Amino acid sequence: MKLGLRTRIGSYLALILVSLFSVFPLYWMIASSVRPRTMLLETPPPYFTAAFDISAYINVWQNTGFGLMMVNSFLIAAITTILTIMLSAMAGHSLARLKFRGKSLVSRGVLITYIFPQILLVVPLFVAMVNLRLVDSYVGLILTYMTFSFPFGMWMLTAYFQTIPVDLEEAALIDGASKLTIFLKIVLPLSKPGLAAVGIFTFIHAWNEFLYALVLLSSDEKLTLPIGLYRLLDSETVDWGEVLAATSMMVAPVLVVFLFYERHLVGGLTAGATKG
Repeated sequence: MKLGLRTRIGSYLALILVSLFSVFPLYWMIASSVRPRTMLLETPPPYFTAAFDISAYINVWQNTGFGLMMVNSFLIAAITTILTIMLSAMAGHSLARLKFRGKSLVSRGVLITYIFPQILLVVPLFVAMVNLRLVDSYVGLILTYMTFSFPFGMWMLTAYFQTIPVDLEEAALIDGASKLTIFLKIVLPLSKPGLAAVGIFTFIHAWNEFLYALVLLSSDEKLTLPIGLYRLLDSETVDWGEVLAATSMMVAPVLVVFLFYERHLVGGLTAGATKG
C-alpha cells in the first residue's frame, strides 16, 4: 500500500510539473502583455507583479487594423472548416462504404500532399491561383488551405466511419430511407466526435497559417492575423508589449475553441485510431 501510495504521489507531482512547464509560456505571454513597458526588459525579469497596463492592447487594436484582420482570419478559417468537414464527410463515407475499382489508390493518393513540405508547393499553387485569377482573394486562400485540410479530414473520417456498424445503415435502407437521409440523419449524428476533430484541426491550421497568406494576399484590407503579427515584428522598432498583446489576442479564440471541444477532439482521435 505504501509503495502504491508513493507511486501515485510521484505520478501526480510529475504531472503537475509537466503541466506547469507547458502552461508557463502562455502565462508569461499574457502577464508580460499587461506589464508597463519599463518592466519588460528588466534583468532579471519579474515573474509576478501587481502593475497592470493594457495600453499595448489599446494601441494594437486602434493603430494596426487588428480588428479587421481578426475578422478576415475568422471568415477564412470558418469557411475553410465548413467546406472541409462537408467534403471530407462525403468522401470519407464513400471510401468507408462503397466498393469500386481503384478505391485503395484514391485513398492513398489523396495523402500524397503530406509527403512534401508546404514550402515546395508555394510556387505551383501560386501559379495556379494566378491562372485562375484568385490571387489576393479569400477564395484563393481558402482553396489553398483545403488542399492540405481535405486529405487529412478524409483520411480521419474514413477510419471513423468504419467504426460505425454498417447494420444501422442497412436497417434504415430496408425501412425505406434513402442513402442521403441515412447519411444526414444517422451517420453524421453518430460521427460528431470525428467531425469535431477534423473541424478543430482545420480551424487551427487556417487561423495560424502564415506562408500562403503572405504569398497570396497583398491588399491591407484582406490581411490575416499572422501577417499583422509579422508586420509588428518586422518594423524598425519592435514594441514587445504590442507584440505580446497581439499574440495573446490571436491565441485566445483558438484556446477557447479547443477547451470547449476538447472532449470531442479526444474522442474523434481515439475512435479513428483504434479501428482494426
